[in-house]
Amino acid sequence: MIKLKTNLSDIKASNLVFLIEKKSDLKLLDSLKLDEKIINKVEKTIKLEENSCIDLFLWDNKFESLFIIYFNKSNSKTLIEFLWEKLSKLPNELTLLSNNDNNIDDLISTTLLSRYKFNKYKSEKKEDNINIIINKNIEKLVKNRLETIENIILARDLWETPSSDLYPEEFAKLIKKTKFKNIKVKILDSKQIEKKGLHLLHNVWKWSSKKPYMVILEKITDKKMSTIWLVWKGITFDTGWIQVKPGDHMYEMKWDMCWAAWVFATMKELDKKDLNVNVVACLVLAENHISWDAYKPSDIIKSYSWKTVDIIHTDAEWRLVLADWISYMSKNYKLDKIISMATLTWAVMMALWYRYAWIMWDDKELIKDFINYSKKNFEKYVELPYDNYFIEKTRDSQVADLENLNRWVHAWSSMWAAFLSNFILNSEKYTHLDIAWPAINSFEPYGLMNKWMTWFWVDSLSKILINLK
Repeated sequence: MIKLKTNLSDIKASNLVFLIEKKSDLKLLDSLKLDEKIINKVEKTIKLEENSCIDLFLWDNKFESLFIIYFNKSNSKTLIEFLWEKLSKLPNELTLLSNNDNNIDDLISTTLLSRYKFNKYKSEKKEDNINIIINKNIEKLVKNRLETIENIILARDLWETPSSDLYPEEFAKLIKKTKFKNIKVKILDSKQIEKKGLHLLHNVWKWSSKKPYMVILEKITDKKMSTIWLVWKGITFDTGWIQVKPGDHMYEMKWDMCWAAWVFATMKELDKKDLNVNVVACLVLAENHISWDAYKPSDIIKSYSWKTVDIIHTDAEWRLVLADWISYMSKNYKLDKIISMATLTWAVMMALWYRYAWIMWDDKELIKDFINYSKKNFEKYVELPYDNYFIEKTRDSQVADLENLNRWVHAWSSMWAAFLSNFILNSEKYTHLDIAWPAINSFEPYGLMNKWMTWFWVDSLSKILINLK
């Protein structure tokens, strides 16, 4: 539970977390009438000019403990990185107080995101009770930030939900029940998918008992404005089909729908915001299971665009579902920009580890926006070069127009983006994001990123789209 307060005097039975950067900040605690020994201890810490968290036992009717978090800007760690180390380990009852309004965003974001826990299936739940002390003049800004964090947590919760409870139909129902203010929801069921000739998608799901759904979210502010389309997959469980996933990795395959969770959260974030562009998003919701009748390597499937695809590997399914949907949207909507997002590619992790995402293709203005955003914010993007060589290599099949995997070209991220670019039917600008490893952080938590499902992309893309002219 989160509550906004304007005075420390309104708090009872909590632990106070106070962020300071200089000695004069201590004046904000005058109402607590702290003992002189406590003040002297804090002042000594400040003189050392080293980042530190001081745990002080108070035990009065308001606060049991006081956590003074001293941050020195001259140290190598950013404020976010330092706060994460300290805030994630504090008790459940917390009251947050910042030395100034400029730091309140980082303090709130780090506290709530670093302490995230998925408790839905726990018999005993330990929830945080957090008070945030704010000035009235920033109340609107704080509430907006809390809404963003709520959307990020929604995406995390969906990611953690088992596929037995969150399969395509349930996911579509959840979106349909959402009370959007400015977004129109359209849903295509399996019969409509087949009837419209989305054969790549149809072959991916058709032997699962869980039927697929296509969810389109439209925020059309003004038809005269340019339109951006976001496309991501939502495979609620991915066995890999005949080329089955290794046993150690099968558990993780409930997470193959996280891309759809992100785009859903992002559209919720954009719903109430003023935009200078129209945004249309698509969630491709499907499930795959191993079956004697499932499609096989060497099968040739006709796509919605009528281009044929030679199936080299059955676990390259996301390229197929996105390919059909790119062609469908390109044909049926007047689009200016298309943004696609990749699933796991080891090439990204080997080059950039868990800290950076790759961005590439021909929309140089939008790519520049992402790079500039990276210079000032926590989410980081690196541009990857591309050229027509990669597109040509997706056309190496001797029996079909395209192949869904080239065995010999190991520039995987570039190749997957190149494959999808074949399905753009008009002259839309194209941007491809490969954010898999910073989004699914299986290594170690850091900054605002917890371990496993983070929030990468929701914040950056929504802010970039809000600021587009």
